[in-house]
Amino acid sequence: MRGLDLYLLALTLATHEPFGVILPAGVWARGLGLRGTGRSAAVSRTWKRLVDLSLITRSRRGRTAAITLLREDGSGEPYTQVGSRGDPYLQLPLAYFHDGWYKQMDLPTKAVLLIALSLRDDFYLPAEWVHRWYGLSADTTERGLTKLRSLGLVEREMHYKAAPLTDQGWTKEYTYSLRPPFVRRTARGTGTVIDKKGVRLEVV
Repeated sequence: MRGLDLYLLALTLATHEPFGVILPAGVWARGLGLRGTGRSAAVSRTWKRLVDLSLITRSRRGRTAAITLLREDGSGEPYTQVGSRGDPYLQLPLAYFHDGWYKQMDLPTKAVLLIALSLRDDFYLPAEWVHRWYGLSADTTERGLTKLRSLGLVEREMHYKAAPLTDQGWTKEYTYSLRPPFVRRTARGTGTVIDKKGVRLEVV
């Protein structure tokens, strides 16, 4: 979870070529809400995990780490400006950090939030789709949706759907829509399914 937030923070700052940022570890630690004497070491370990995942490169500028973004799909390819190649992308509002929402969400909730940001309003996530499309279990998805609802960030509507082979002849179906501050802005690719190539991510 810390790795996701650190990568998202890097995306907010490394917005121009060569898509790099140089800041003291203590600045990153404050951004993550870390305290205590071991916070700089925790940041360093987290950067290493992101290096191992081929999401960034890390070098040194004196005693300070120099971070350069790589492609979000883990291919190790150089990072390019979102939208520059016509890639589908989603937008994560800066309120995620500014309003402290990241501190209130566990990893399933953050994962479901990112998925929701890639979909149109009134989306639904049938259990049989979730693992195949997004790599999440149905239980993990349900935990994320439940938490987002408890935070007032997602509203749910129930619909009845014809199901002739059931006792009742119908079944319930739930659709979801994001609430402020995570209501979508217009972005190319909104409403797409995240496939193996992924949907690009922009923090705005």
